[in-house]
Amino acid sequence: MGESKASKEYWESIWREGELPRPINSRDRSLKNHVGLKFDALFRQVFAGEHRCSAPSLIELGCARSAWLPYFSKELGFRVAGLDYSPLGCDQARAVLAMQGVEGDITVADIFAAPPNLLNRFDCVVSFGVVEHFKATSECLRACAAFLKPGGTMVTVIPNMNGLVGWLQKWLGREAYDVHVPLDAEALGRAHEATGLDVLRCEYFCFANFGVLNLNRIRQSAPGLWLSRGLTAISAATWMLERAGIRLPANKMTSPHVICVSKKEALSGVRLRTEAGSAI
Repeated sequence: MGESKASKEYWESIWREGELPRPINSRDRSLKNHVGLKFDALFRQVFAGEHRCSAPSLIELGCARSAWLPYFSKELGFRVAGLDYSPLGCDQARAVLAMQGVEGDITVADIFAAPPNLLNRFDCVVSFGVVEHFKATSECLRACAAFLKPGGTMVTVIPNMNGLVGWLQKWLGREAYDVHVPLDAEALGRAHEATGLDVLRCEYFCFANFGVLNLNRIRQSAPGLWLSRGLTAISAATWMLERAGIRLPANKMTSPHVICVSKKEALSGVRLRTEAGSAI
């Protein structure tokens, strides 16, 4: 079993706080949904060729209280499933699906000890902020890839802890920073290749989004609350510039995310790309 830097108790202490997330909605054109719309554009591009059958299958690994599973079902037409080792997180994922009237199988299990009926089953595997919590990145990715059918697509999204987001997290909430393994785009791509996956693209995503920071601790004080609001305002200002037509390229320093898209079977003539400015 892979050694995680974050325990189940750590995650469940987070899942107990606050309301359930609102599912991602591509029809919400408001500024607050700017990053969601950028992800929507990415997923529509990545999964454009996945509808070889009428209802391709997708599983989200680390699906606790997922805001994405209803989106993948209602907007992209996937039959969805999720897996997480937190019973509380799985209950919340089921609640989000139920609120949206979406059917989906949610399984309480560890990705390193998954039920055999889930392996080699899915057309697509996605994860948001999972693999960077494991000390052996390739070992975790190999476990994730085991859920894919031959030729299936895997999308891995992690926070960019090597850039400004990582520096701020270390300064403002060291306990959250310490449960991450900082990976840049090159390291994440190499880790995928080490598992035998064929990397189609591996790059920084979005110019800025300080919403990925865990600032729960500092929000308890007035100065910390104002700092949090200031970072939110900076993010919103960059989104307004992008909507005005000003190109702000994704890059290693300011981008909040790293994404990797890979295939279980090798494709000829495909090379790893880690150019900082190549993200959508």
